[in-house]
Amino acid sequence: MTANLIARDIQLSFGGIKVLQGPSLELHAGEITGLIGPNGAGKTSLFNCLTGAYDPQSGSITFGGEELRGKPPAARAARGIVRSFQTVALCPDLTVVENVMMGLARNYHSGWLNAFLPLPRGRREQAEMRAEALKALEGFGLAHVADEFPGQLPPGNQRLVEIARAIVGKPKVLLLDEPAAGLNNSETRDLAAALERLVAPDLVMVVVEHDMDLVMSLCDRIHVLNFGQLVASGTPEEVRSNPEVIRIYLGGDDD
Repeated sequence: MTANLIARDIQLSFGGIKVLQGPSLELHAGEITGLIGPNGAGKTSLFNCLTGAYDPQSGSITFGGEELRGKPPAARAARGIVRSFQTVALCPDLTVVENVMMGLARNYHSGWLNAFLPLPRGRREQAEMRAEALKALEGFGLAHVADEFPGQLPPGNQRLVEIARAIVGKPKVLLLDEPAAGLNNSETRDLAAALERLVAPDLVMVVVEHDMDLVMSLCDRIHVLNFGQLVASGTPEEVRSNPEVIRIYLGGDDD
């Protein structure tokens, strides 16, 4: 059964500063949803609430009808909710393929660490995980750098490795925080094509992005935040022509 991720009336404050002021949005499986807004609009904070890094003071977050508030990030990850970050977060002491293999931890009974122990079961799982990780890297054209270290790659490729790690475990919810950051035009086109290939009836995919051309061409639906409030939702065409969105972006706010 298709499961949607639904946030209702999310209220988040830090020290009296209201970061999120009641946004409600439904994130649909089978679509790519964009989340945009000026710097400081609350986009990453909303991501942090969805993944459990932040606990909002009030509101509801459900996935497939199950309430997620109160569940820690690990429990949400076990339900298939994964994310990437604004800054690349790869382990520099592991190879590219080993970094991607870390995204498979929830898929194997003995876990990621045991897969690297010199035991028969560990060796078998290591081979299986490596094959899956290589397949994910191949989807981004990076299989040839599998045994290099992240620091040997340009920033754009490091970003793609992080996304490969996020998708290798076949998540149910994929939250991508500025995935095109650090990518050149060619890499951005490759990223867009790869994300379009990932669309599936049982996958909720949400993209926070500053590249408006990418958002408008890639996303089926877009939500716009400003000062922690949801100010517009709709198709790219509807959002592009929304007077409030025009005012926000043409009135001096830097996206």
